[in-house]
Amino acid sequence: MTNESTDMPDEIKAMGFTEAKGDVKLITYKTKPLSKTDADVRITYNGVCHSDLHMIDNDWGMSRYPLVPGHEIVGHVIGVGSDVTDLKVGDAVCLGCVCQSCLTCSYCTTGYDNLCASRQFTYFASTTDETGSHPHHGGFGAFMRTDARKLFKVPEGLEEKYVGPLMCAGITTFEPIHHYLNGVDGKGKTIGVMGIGGLGHMAVQFAAKMGATVVALSRGTSKEKFAKELGATSLVDTTSESAMAAAVGTLDQIILTVAGGFIDVDKLTPLMKPNGNIHFCGVPGEDVKFNMQPLLFGRLSLSANIVGGRKDTEAMLQFAAKHQCLPIIEVFPHSQAAEAIQKVRDGSIRFRAVLENDIADGKRKSPPC
Repeated sequence: MTNESTDMPDEIKAMGFTEAKGDVKLITYKTKPLSKTDADVRITYNGVCHSDLHMIDNDWGMSRYPLVPGHEIVGHVIGVGSDVTDLKVGDAVCLGCVCQSCLTCSYCTTGYDNLCASRQFTYFASTTDETGSHPHHGGFGAFMRTDARKLFKVPEGLEEKYVGPLMCAGITTFEPIHHYLNGVDGKGKTIGVMGIGGLGHMAVQFAAKMGATVVALSRGTSKEKFAKELGATSLVDTTSESAMAAAVGTLDQIILTVAGGFIDVDKLTPLMKPNGNIHFCGVPGEDVKFNMQPLLFGRLSLSANIVGGRKDTEAMLQFAAKHQCLPIIEVFPHSQAAEAIQKVRDGSIRFRAVLENDIADGKRKSPPC
C-alpha cells in the first residue's frame, strides 16, 4: 500500500520556458504516476544557478521544452511510495543535479553516483521506473515527484533557504578539497581560491573551516577585506608581478571557480608546491593550454569535477551544518523568477539567487518539530 498524499496535484504549476531564450512564465505539467520508490515533495526553496541560464538559452544543445529549470531543490515530503522506508511525511529534503542512476555499478555502490554512466540529470533527462519513462522537471516548480533514493535529508542546524545553493555551489567546491585532503583536516595545507564569487565564497569557507591556510587569488585587491571575513588569511593580486612572485611555491592546491574567459595555467603552476593540485570548478571560455614541464618536475595534477556523489554530498551537508558554512543569498518569490534570472545573468547577484515557493496552492507545510 502506498502512502500517496492527497496534497499532490494532478498538474504541477511551475515557472518555466516554452522556447530557447524565451521569457519565464507560469506553466503547468502533468504529474507522473507514483512509483514504489518515489517521494512527493512540496518545494519550499530552489537556488538559481548560472548553468540554468545555459539550459534556458539551450547553449549546450541539450535543452528540451517546456523547460522547468532548477537543480538546487529544497522541500518537504508530503507522500511516499510503498518501498520508501527512510523518508516520512514532513521530512525536510533536498535534491541536487542527479535525479536517478543505476544504483548497481561500482560508482553508485561506492557513493560516486555522479559518475554513473546511466546518471540522469534533474531537469533535462527522464527517469524510468515500473510506471514507464517520464521527463523529470526542476525546482522552479511548486511540487516534485521524484526518486526518493536521490533525496537527502536536510541536517538539523541548516536553515532551508541556504540549502539549495549548497547542493550545487557547495558540493562543487567541497568535493575537490575533501578529496585532496582525504578528509576534512586541512592543517598544514595552503589552499588558494581563484574567484571570490558564487562558488569561490563557499570554497574559502570550507577550506578555512577545515583548518587550511586560505589564500584568495583575485584581480586587484578590492575583495581582500571580504575574503578575510570569509576565512582567508591573505589575498594575492594576480595582476601584480611582485605579488605573484612572492607567492611562488606556496600553495598545495588551487580551486579555480571562475567561469568563462581564458585561464592561464602557466601563470599558476609556479605558485604550486610539489604534489600540488590545480582544480577546475568552473568551465573556461577558451581551450586550456599549458606547458607540461612544470607538471612533470613538480608532480602537479590538473583536475575538474561535476558536482559530487552521494558520499561527498552527505559529508558536505553535515560539515556545512556543523560549521555554518552558508552561501550569501538573495531571496525572490518563485513568481518573480524573471528578476532573479536577470540578476544572475548580469552578474549583479550577491552571490546566489534563491526562489521561495509562492505558486503552490494552499499554505506551506512546515516539518513537525
